[in-house]
Amino acid sequence: AVLVAGAAHAAPLTAQDTTDLNKISAYLNAITSMQASFVQVGPNGELDQGMVYAKKPGRLRFEYAPPSPYLIVSDGVTIAVANSKLRTVDRYPLIENPLNIILRESIDLAKDQRITSVERQAGTLRITAAEKSGPLKGQVTLIFASPATELRQWIITDAQGLQTMIALKNTKTEVTLSPELFILKDVDKFRRKDN
Repeated sequence: AVLVAGAAHAAPLTAQDTTDLNKISAYLNAITSMQASFVQVGPNGELDQGMVYAKKPGRLRFEYAPPSPYLIVSDGVTIAVANSKLRTVDRYPLIENPLNIILRESIDLAKDQRITSVERQAGTLRITAAEKSGPLKGQVTLIFASPATELRQWIITDAQGLQTMIALKNTKTEVTLSPELFILKDVDKFRRKDN
């Protein structure tokens, strides 16, 4: 069922949609922490890779390998995007990030008003959620292996329609992660002299 994005109320889910969303919710709720290596393909085909770490609720770290200058860290409240080349740190509210949908402690996708479509393709289940307002508005499509449920990749589409795809590999769940991973330290070294 492809639902109309932007509708005041999402169209009713089919029974199959609800079953699939409940299965995905149970899978995501069983994960409290994870780490994986990732490959990211940007809107112009630019390739980056690195490691991603996540811990509920709301904590996330994307460690990009050189030559990418980026480090993205969510401490559960804000997402900080550090650029070592420009010596900047930009912060955004986590609540407005579409990926927050999988970082909450109790996930119930079947009741989530942001879900706009549930699609089944060969061996995959694709769930799209839209964030309609805020600086990070756009949508995220989460792609799970099916029937063996595993988060494989996601595609973020920004407000301009530009797509970034992130594919996960060597995913490990229920890992012990240092709290330090989710704190962006040394902000001062990025701070410009004129601030």
